[in-house]
Amino acid sequence: MNEVLEGGAPMTPVIARKVLQLFSKQNAPLVKKDFELTTREQEILQYLVKGYSYKMIAEACFISYPTVNTHVNKIYRKLQVESAAGAVSKALREGIV
Repeated sequence: MNEVLEGGAPMTPVIARKVLQLFSKQNAPLVKKDFELTTREQEILQYLVKGYSYKMIAEACFISYPTVNTHVNKIYRKLQVESAAGAVSKALREGIV
């Protein structure tokens, strides 16, 4: 059964402005959190998001595998995650990369 809603009071300009302000606040872009990642850590995190292995990251960044591991552990600590999947998820969710 189709119901047609008719009648009711129109919104005053003051109420309309308040409604629009409420919706604009809800749709406002989120403030990017600062996780204090270094430039190198951000670069390595971007490679993790792309699905690179530690070995591939080492080759792309011209650093050793253990150095990649050190950077990744620092990224985990700063993002407060325990895995590459957690880091990637948080990076995408928080707009880090």
